[in-house]
Amino acid sequence: MTKLSFYGGIGEIGGNKILLEESETKVFLDFGKSFNLERNFFDFPLLKPFYIPDLLNIGAIPSLRGLYRNSSEKPPVDAVLITHPHLDHYGYLSFLNKGVNIFLGKGTKEIIDIRSRTYRNYWDTKLDHLSFETFSTGDEKETGNLSFKPIHVDHSIPAAYGFIIQAGNKTISYTGDFRFHGRMGKLTEDFLAALEKEDIDVLLCEGTNISPGEEDEFLREFEERLQNRGGVKVPERFPVHCRSEADVKEQMQRVAEELEGLVVVETSAADVDRIRTVSEVARKTGRKLVLDPRQAYLTYELEKSGLVSGLPNRGNSSVLMERRKLGKRLKSPTDSEDKETGKKGRDQWQQEFFEMSGEVYWGPEGREEIRKNAEGFLLCTSNATARFMELRYEKPFRCSYILSKSEPFNEEMAISFDKLLHWLGLLGIDKYYQIHVSGHADREEIKKLVEKANPNTLFPVHTNYPQLFKEIFSKSRIVEPTKGKPYEL
Repeated sequence: MTKLSFYGGIGEIGGNKILLEESETKVFLDFGKSFNLERNFFDFPLLKPFYIPDLLNIGAIPSLRGLYRNSSEKPPVDAVLITHPHLDHYGYLSFLNKGVNIFLGKGTKEIIDIRSRTYRNYWDTKLDHLSFETFSTGDEKETGNLSFKPIHVDHSIPAAYGFIIQAGNKTISYTGDFRFHGRMGKLTEDFLAALEKEDIDVLLCEGTNISPGEEDEFLREFEERLQNRGGVKVPERFPVHCRSEADVKEQMQRVAEELEGLVVVETSAADVDRIRTVSEVARKTGRKLVLDPRQAYLTYELEKSGLVSGLPNRGNSSVLMERRKLGKRLKSPTDSEDKETGKKGRDQWQQEFFEMSGEVYWGPEGREEIRKNAEGFLLCTSNATARFMELRYEKPFRCSYILSKSEPFNEEMAISFDKLLHWLGLLGIDKYYQIHVSGHADREEIKKLVEKANPNTLFPVHTNYPQLFKEIFSKSRIVEPTKGKPYEL
């Protein structure tokens, strides 16, 4: 008997944890962090989960005896199949029993390893007790009574895959996160071609961008509330419509050519395609690209590994280090209280920047150089608020801002965005541009994939609006999964 049970990724974007059972074999499809659920119960950094039972109590992870690393029993599942290296798909792996085998792409493992070096290892991030088996697109893999084939797809991070799985007499496909409109849309076309060759019984399809309207009303309502707040002048947002990553590049270049002073572009930390787009815009507009440390480390390491080509490297970009005070043990009696450190006292991955060739801007002198020559720089960062706070010194300097990632879509993000808008105002920025395209398939792209796959049964996942699938797709049986309920196939 083949069964599916859903422990995350239903009625929410991300947090995918889907249990597939075939006879005695059990595997999870992704084991992702449920950000929305954690936000409902915790408040970082003051109120955060202390150990695994805290997450069990709120239903963030499934209550299955022997599944977790604090158990000496044989785990109840054989393996986890990871689609791509975003935390909402792999973020809870660290809790698993060491007897659970982890299947993931070679590039996925590389990216997870690179990013883990830039963060401290805590109880909820350690992975060294687990066994990993890597794959490439088209490989035939087996675990117990299941066989599966990973096929690459395009997403906002490299090394993303969809799966075609044989479970008994059923053919099941899981899309993971995908799109057709990115730089590597051909990858998703390969996945689509593979689906067309199969008789798909069950399709597990992401629906991030399935929503009642063209755009979420949250940001518009948030801006209206700010406008009505007394004494606060809110910078005006100029959204630039884009349908593809190529559009983003074209429009960002057009806007950047007209902007004055330092151009600051905010992207998601691991949106490698977007960082590459920003790099190309900097080159086309004659500006020197400056990256924040984590983005620089990710792109430099990916370029060095050969996993992705065309990324910024030490020869064509620079790094703006975050402010860090010189530790007490390293200070001399004459050092001021706010004296900053360059290499000393930083984490090993940050120290490497000072050992490489290329420019590293740090301390008051480095930031002053950027301010004085603002017209010649384009800064790409995943935290514009922090960079604005560091760069502003005594008086504003000429700068402009481009938001090139998703707008706020929950209250916590809105609070952070509110702070950003205040910093824009303090710097004299009265308008900003939003130039972005989603890392996920839009409604028409999802329709294209579902119609080509033509499954007998479709389970919507990774969506806030699973009920809308019934309005869009009529040929397939649509099942809105309930958390923890097993579905016999």
